[in-house]
Amino acid sequence: MTDRYATAKVAYRELRSAIGPWAKANGYGRWAGTQAGWQKPVDAEQRLLFKFEGYSFANPDTGNSYHGLVQMEPSGSQGSTILRQSDFSRCLVQAELDELARIQGTINQRRPRLPWYLNKDIAEDSLLGRDLRVLYDPAPQYREGRMISFGYHGLQDAQELAVFIAGVLPQALERFLQGRVAKPVDDTPPHLRPKWLTSLGKPGGSG
Repeated sequence: MTDRYATAKVAYRELRSAIGPWAKANGYGRWAGTQAGWQKPVDAEQRLLFKFEGYSFANPDTGNSYHGLVQMEPSGSQGSTILRQSDFSRCLVQAELDELARIQGTINQRRPRLPWYLNKDIAEDSLLGRDLRVLYDPAPQYREGRMISFGYHGLQDAQELAVFIAGVLPQALERFLQGRVAKPVDDTPPHLRPKWLTSLGKPGGSG
């Protein structure tokens, strides 16, 4: 039996509950304007910030997700200048990603059945179809550098993800500070990548 749908508000609450005590004990204050974000000075000139944020639109039939962000700013910049930035999942090493994949696979198996009105979409060779198949994958495989969203549907899902994140957070932040972040990996099939994105970096491409 699955939990009823947990809103983003519930997911943020679980993140604050799991991360908050460690953050406070290690000198972090809340990142103003975020639901689940913290920051602290690392020296007289810079500060480290991290947050987890979801999406404003979600389908309660399939669930929601959030991703993490870590960045370094000059002290007092208030976001106007970013020195370094990384998706949180790129700060994880393979053993941690394997554990995350196990947790996410269990969550995906608990997820309520795909609603009938998405049966056609999940079978299509499209970004939507690919995203839907990811939601129901019982054995996802992650590799270093991939940007990963933390997907959930019920309260138990949100709690398990928050506990995992709190457990790997200290070493993930340390890797970011040391510049040991995996290079980004895009595993989207080439034919599904937006044309504007694939044109970047090519002769004559924008940017």
